[in-house]
Amino acid sequence: MQAVARAARGLAAAATRPSAMEAWHRGQVQQSRGIVVQVRDGNLERALSVMERKMRSSGMERLIRARTHHHVKDSEKRVLARKALMQRVRSQELGKKLREILIKKIRGLDWKACVS
Repeated sequence: MQAVARAARGLAAAATRPSAMEAWHRGQVQQSRGIVVQVRDGNLERALSVMERKMRSSGMERLIRARTHHHVKDSEKRVLARKALMQRVRSQELGKKLREILIKKIRGLDWKACVS
């Protein structure tokens, strides 16, 4: 967990560029990538715990562990593989549905143009 926190601190340090901070102080909204955590009342420990929770829920912790060649149990590999498979299947089904809708629209437009 310390390695994850260390890597997260490195990511957080890279994300707080002076130009982004200056824009924020001027009231301009600038799109940021990654996880954004506010430090309230100088409570850094609380902000770190919130960041860790957000990282866990977004799956970033798994990515960081994979990059550091952290050993993943076989059971966890199976679970992750199954999740990835289900996501691919859902994505393919959605693509098929969208394709069918577009084909129906195009055929409907062509048919109406021929009749007129």
